[in-house]
Amino acid sequence: MDSAYETLIHKVSKLDQEPGIGLLHRKIDANLSKSVREAISLSRNAPAGPPPLCSICQHKTPSFGNPPRWFTFAELQLATGGFSQANFLAEGGFGSVHRGVLPDGQVIAVKQYKLASTQGDKEFCSEVEVLSCAQHRNVVMLIGFCVEDGRRLLVYEYICNGSLDSHLYGRNRNVLEWSARQKIAVGAARGLRYLHEECRVGCIVHRDMRPNNILLTHDFEALVGDFGLARWQPDGDMGVETRVIGTFGYLAPEYAQSGQITEKADVYSFGVVLLELVTGWKAVDINRPRGQQCLTEWARPLLERDAIDELVDPSLKNCYMDREVRRMMQCCSLCIQRDPHFRPRMSQVLRMLEGDILM
Repeated sequence: MDSAYETLIHKVSKLDQEPGIGLLHRKIDANLSKSVREAISLSRNAPAGPPPLCSICQHKTPSFGNPPRWFTFAELQLATGGFSQANFLAEGGFGSVHRGVLPDGQVIAVKQYKLASTQGDKEFCSEVEVLSCAQHRNVVMLIGFCVEDGRRLLVYEYICNGSLDSHLYGRNRNVLEWSARQKIAVGAARGLRYLHEECRVGCIVHRDMRPNNILLTHDFEALVGDFGLARWQPDGDMGVETRVIGTFGYLAPEYAQSGQITEKADVYSFGVVLLELVTGWKAVDINRPRGQQCLTEWARPLLERDAIDELVDPSLKNCYMDREVRRMMQCCSLCIQRDPHFRPRMSQVLRMLEGDILM
């Protein structure tokens, strides 16, 4: 994979030569001013840097528009305290993630891949390529990377409040209030809309949209993360993958059956995430009774009947906005259509969640 790394480094280095890179691909939402992560004014009175991502943690937010930086392994060792257990965040099939702090005070998350493998190399290169060209307030920002002596590490901005998965299903979780669920759905939808429809390099298909890959601040701002399986999707391309990659329970039927991948596969997966937000159920749970183990199959007839009382998470104890729940249920129903042509685009999903489209 040496040639692949050389190609990757060449592509990333070219970003330094592109004027105004941040301004070209930072899309500004109409409601941006309502978010903690606001657009930076270009006026003379602009602040020295972007506001903190989380109003509680007040961690420094990396500036948009900078290409990813090449770190040395020694720099990342220093930042993470030698990848100490005290800074350990998570571990998965890819490797481990540690918290760190750079000399300028920037708090980071460092993903260290396991020993080199063909699949690991592909995922590493994919993530660097995608995130080098995709910067949005609802997409986790790649600050830099390290390729040194067989080691491969990615450096992200640190998102302080874990994943959506931990808030829905973690052992010591508190009940996730409906207002937080609604805000998370809207934030994640904005991130996916950007990837599909607004990124300057064209459509990016995430291919692994699920609660583990939606990271949260203490303000419940949602950021889409983990782009190891992402791929470019030229307009009209229905490329067939040699093998289906993703997470069971979130795979769109057409992708699982034939390997055909378009952005509508992400829409399906996002519909499953919305169902999880409404019901509090996992996408797949073998501990549930027969007929209820697959969330989408159990929920489809209930969505058709608009059976809100049977679908809504009982832990909410009726503390929710009825119209918002019904809107989210309608989005679920449309997103998990078996035929991808009947699924909405993410811009339409976002407008439905925000109540801009009457259904």
